[in-house]
Amino acid sequence: MMNEMIRSTTLDWSSPDILNQIVENIKNPLESIIAANKPDTKENETQNEIIFSSTKQINDLIQEIIDEIKSKSVSTTIQGRPEIFDIYESNKNVQELCLNKITPQKVTKLDQDWLLNLEKEIYSSISQNDMNLYELSYKMAVSERQLHRKIANLVHLTPNKYIRILRLHKAKHLIDNYIQNSISQVAYAVGYNDVHYFSKLFLNQYDISPKELINSLR
Repeated sequence: MMNEMIRSTTLDWSSPDILNQIVENIKNPLESIIAANKPDTKENETQNEIIFSSTKQINDLIQEIIDEIKSKSVSTTIQGRPEIFDIYESNKNVQELCLNKITPQKVTKLDQDWLLNLEKEIYSSISQNDMNLYELSYKMAVSERQLHRKIANLVHLTPNKYIRILRLHKAKHLIDNYIQNSISQVAYAVGYNDVHYFSKLFLNQYDISPKELINSLR
């Protein structure tokens, strides 16, 4: 009974679904504890054994996670690949902006992690109308010149064009998921105070105006 209720906490830290593994390994012993604590459960000795073993399993798992992070053998930003790759592969207009030169499979894991962190910083300030490149480079621990060079080398864009693509991608996400239902709300949410200018840029990237997209979803 005990072997069926408690699963091994062995984790594959190199696996892309490491977060799912962690969740599943925590979920299983928690369910065992909940089951053992149900009022109608008999056999107190068995209950205590399940609770003790499950609690120890969770503690061991948490300690393993802490040890891995401390040893820096696991990235603290475990995510998929950079969104710019998905945007590029699905959008011919973005492909043209990038000179059709991005080859995601040739970008190293280190550079992909850098792009993921860059996206995180940009999205955290996405509503700012004038995103400061100096501040962005400071957060990325590079000079402004290095920021320009790195973005150009990896995605063949200037920082401003790169940020614009992500702004408009975020805007489309807001519309597609019914998070915002007016053009002005969407524009302001991604840092554009000029709704007309925002609509023009959106049309250029997606071949449909934000107004048409909103109407098509109603």
